[in-house]
Order: sequence, then C-alpha cells, then structure tokens
Amino acid sequence: MKQPTKHTRWFHVDAKTGKKVIRKFGVNETPPSPWQRGTGPHSPEVRAKLEAHIAKTFKGVPKSAEQRKKMSEAATGKKFSASHRASMRKRWANERKEKKARTQEAFALAAQFGRELNG
Repeated sequence: MKQPTKHTRWFHVDAKTGKKVIRKFGVNETPPSPWQRGTGPHSPEVRAKLEAHIAKTFKGVPKSAEQRKKMSEAATGKKFSASHRASMRKRWANERKEKKARTQEAFALAAQFGRELNG
C-alpha cells in the first residue's frame, strides 16, 4: 500500500552561486517567494540522458486500455493558443495533401503495372 505523502519538493536558483537548490517542505507548508513548486528545469546534459533512457526503455511498449483512457481524459478539454491551433491546421492540411499525392501515385503505379500484366 502506498504511503501518504509527507513532503513536497520546491526549488529556487541561488542568486550568489547560480545553482539550483532543491528542498523538501511539509505538505501543508508554503515556502516564501523565491521558491517554486517542483524540481525545476534540468540541465541540457541531464535532459539528454533522461531522453535517451526513456527512448530506450519505453520504445514500442504498448499502452494498456486503462492507460489510454487516462491519457485521453487528461487531454480532454485542453485549451490551445491561437498560434498553436493555426500550426495544427497547417500541419493537417499538409498531411492531407501528402496523403492525396501518395494515393494518386499508388493508383498510377497500379494502373501501369496492371496494364503490363494484362497486356
């Protein structure tokens, strides 16, 4: 059985050293101003290491029906900015054009090879 949470992690960047400081505070505590919830951004080296591990570990692993449902519920109702919606529309239009071109090419090849086999 999972233990109840006793603390949360907060971070801030030390003004003197420029290094990230991570500290645990009690669940009901809210630290003063410079502290932010979470562990903060990762350095580029750590980020690359994490991405490599995730790609190696989870590539090709199918999701369960329950996990897919949770992911769907988490994304449902999500609001996107106007620029994001515009870029999605542009991408979808490009995908439709590419799919149409591939389909036409496939039909042309099928017609060409069909004539060669029958003729």
